[in-house]
Amino acid sequence: MGMLIDGKWEPTADQSMVSGKYRREQSALPTSIEANFLNEAGNTKGRFFLIASASCPWSHGAVVTLILAGLEDIIEIQWAGGPRREGYGLLPGGPLPNRSDFQHVHQFYTSTVPDYTGRSTVPIFWDAVDRKVLSNSSADIMAMLDQGSSKTDLRPTALRNEIDHLLEYIFDGLSNAVYRAGKSQRQDEYDDAVDTVFSTLDTLEDRLADRLFLFGKDLTIADIRLFATLVRFDTVYATHFRCTRKRLVDYPRLWRFTRRIFHKPGIRQTVDFDEIRYGYYVNDGDHNPNGIVGQQPEIDWDSQEGLSEYQPFE
Repeated sequence: MGMLIDGKWEPTADQSMVSGKYRREQSALPTSIEANFLNEAGNTKGRFFLIASASCPWSHGAVVTLILAGLEDIIEIQWAGGPRREGYGLLPGGPLPNRSDFQHVHQFYTSTVPDYTGRSTVPIFWDAVDRKVLSNSSADIMAMLDQGSSKTDLRPTALRNEIDHLLEYIFDGLSNAVYRAGKSQRQDEYDDAVDTVFSTLDTLEDRLADRLFLFGKDLTIADIRLFATLVRFDTVYATHFRCTRKRLVDYPRLWRFTRRIFHKPGIRQTVDFDEIRYGYYVNDGDHNPNGIVGQQPEIDWDSQEGLSEYQPFE
């Protein structure tokens, strides 16, 4: 996988696997951003950038929030992707000034902390003037974008505790559990992870029996998080990560929920199934040493069935 150790890229280093189990590392960078940061810093185009990968669900959550918040004309996206020779590489044609300085995402980290040790993950919120990472936490980036916009209220005060509790449940039971399954080197760990994934999906399917989104008729950050995982489920998690018991399309309510968000203005343009498959299959040498990219499953993402109005399932 590779990571930075004392500011130097070490291609074979990996601290995420412990006794055959995948464990997501905690960031070594400060991640929080002040609630009024965007207003205080000024909405000046060309200073702040979202560095994101189209294959990454954590990036995707931040990108969707940026679009819904209507801030994409102020905070531009620099895409990262391709073969991860030194982690994520920057893709050509991006808006980032002085792009020639950096070719890899890990260079943003060492620009911020020269002796940084840890993985160089995306998304990151980059200050091109001060040349430092302001946050590499998708949760904090999403919260900041929401708070800096007059168009969204994705974490309303009255529901904040409930939303945070459900976010933790979705992370542990689904968004991270699919990685536990896909990267597991032990049968017992794989079985436990898959059981957790489908128990969580069953619970979320039941939750949507009488509502459009997880908390009713209005979209929240929890819905965006869930969408970013579900939109990838049949493409890579049910295949490459071996979560094979069911597909998303086997869950009528979750399938409708995912399409409902997919069809919101500007959101389908954030979904790149080719890049998703490439990002998972080609960059996972342990489980796919020959780099064979699985074909895209036949899924009718254009289907409008059930989206025009709410119709509860019996």
